[in-house]
Amino acid sequence: MTAQALPTFSVGIKFAGGADNAGWTLGYGSLGNAQLGEADDPALYIDVAADVRAITINRGRSRQLDQYQPGTATVVLDNRSRTYDPLNLSGTYVSGGVTQIQPGRRIKIKATHPTTLTQYTIFTGTVREWQLGYNRTDATTTLVCSDAMTDLAKINITKTTTAGLSGIAAGEVFGATGLGLVVVDAGISTLQATTFTDQNALSAIQTIEQSEQGAVYADEAGILQFDSRHAILTEARSNTSQATFGTGNLPYTDIALDYASDMIRNSVTATRTGGTAQTDTDATSITTYGKRSYSLPGLAVSTDVQALSIADYLVLAYKDPAVRVTRIELAPQYHADTMTQALSRQLRDRVTVTFAPPGGGTISQQLFIEGISHRVSPQGQMMSSFTFGSTTTAIGWVLGTSALDTSDILAF
Repeated sequence: MTAQALPTFSVGIKFAGGADNAGWTLGYGSLGNAQLGEADDPALYIDVAADVRAITINRGRSRQLDQYQPGTATVVLDNRSRTYDPLNLSGTYVSGGVTQIQPGRRIKIKATHPTTLTQYTIFTGTVREWQLGYNRTDATTTLVCSDAMTDLAKINITKTTTAGLSGIAAGEVFGATGLGLVVVDAGISTLQATTFTDQNALSAIQTIEQSEQGAVYADEAGILQFDSRHAILTEARSNTSQATFGTGNLPYTDIALDYASDMIRNSVTATRTGGTAQTDTDATSITTYGKRSYSLPGLAVSTDVQALSIADYLVLAYKDPAVRVTRIELAPQYHADTMTQALSRQLRDRVTVTFAPPGGGTISQQLFIEGISHRVSPQGQMMSSFTFGSTTTAIGWVLGTSALDTSDILAF
């Protein structure tokens, strides 16, 4: 195979701007939960791509039972001119005698496909550190960045949420943070009013996430998402495979499979605040694999019946191990369509992976993308990877979305 051109990268930094928690932005969030903030003007971002030597991006989580982690990016810049040194007050990014090389600057990383010329946003976040690297012959500045999940983890809130669907509580928690870019599903679970007193906002929203059994994460555009548990069943990008990798299809360079007991959950206890512990077990799984307990305390659901439904669901979904593809590595420079997939796929997209074991036959699995990474090296090479979760844990048929079959169960 012959390597093609890299994407054209844009690394825009908002040198003159402040932090991204100045208020609610039109089109996002819930008006009334936060003050109105100014729009994020693209013209304020200055592209430093000419000085970029390397880029690394990691977003998502390593497995389905984990919660989504803050997305991170590192960008290595050529600093031989001291352009990115905060001590250089005669440098390019100085205003009124004050350096603009400061933590808290917004950053957007985009990639333009070398063949189709389509531009994709692949990371949006905040520069948390400017790491200076000087030696006798070279100088670099490494930007250490993370997305809005980190901002959630740094903010404490005091808020009593309104009883109702989980989306109401999620919107109120997000609103109390002052973070501007938020998209909230209505939710499925009915929650009780819950008081968070000087509590970490990430911990608070994850309590609501666990009560809903949905997902909270920041997307590639830096928008905080609260997905209901039905989103993975009803959204087209999650209930229909978006691409096929492997035998006779889009190529990958490496594949990892897993068949282990660490994901087994055959005794699950879910407890709501003010309620009684609700436990479900699977005797066959316990006999076969040993007891594997899992506990969810402090849920915000309004009834013990809802807590039991969560326990029932988790046992049904995770009582047995399964052989599954956990990761594929892509070399996008060698295939234009693979490059498109590397740049365009999102967390929670469904894709198909096929592989042909040496002993013969072909195995095919549909999977959810749980993690996305990109690495652009100083040598001009790009590698991307997807980390996967099993679609067999997305249990349930939702009214109006498919034909009810004898093997289907109604989603809770």
